[in-house]
Amino acid sequence: MSRRVLAIVGNKGPFPRLVDALARVARTTGWQIRVQHASAGLPPGLDGWRLIPRHELMAELDAADAVVCHAGAGTIRDALVHGHRPILVPRLARFGEHVNDHQLELVNALGERAVAIVGEEGDELVRSLTDAIDQARRSDVPFESGAELTAAIRREVEAIARERPARRLSLVYWVLRRIP
Repeated sequence: MSRRVLAIVGNKGPFPRLVDALARVARTTGWQIRVQHASAGLPPGLDGWRLIPRHELMAELDAADAVVCHAGAGTIRDALVHGHRPILVPRLARFGEHVNDHQLELVNALGERAVAIVGEEGDELVRSLTDAIDQARRSDVPFESGAELTAAIRREVEAIARERPARRLSLVYWVLRRIP
């Protein structure tokens, strides 16, 4: 079955680890993958935009069968509000993709609660993306607004912190408090 996939890398610069994996997925599956790709170009087989106006991004989220994205809190919120269970690939400090690993912390917290699907790393990334996109479905989570979703995610993170107090959750909570 053909899929329409929307991928969002954010505006923090290129994310070649994710974009290159998506190009391999597109070549092997024939799925239409549209990418918001920031300052980098796109490999053959993908199309998209460096930056996309917010109203167009919202329309793309509505039309997509699956959403793959970096783990920016605002992007995750937008995907969830539009009914997706997003496939998250965090930008990682060790690859020079971000200044720290706060995106990984957020991905792990949301993955533990099955709010999102966590993309694997390394050679497994292409396989995990293919499997996750193939199984992606619209979420049954009925959020009417970003504020409602933010409150729900905050409750989940607080529940995780109560179950397993850890300093690493402080960054996750800090990010969630700043989502409008």
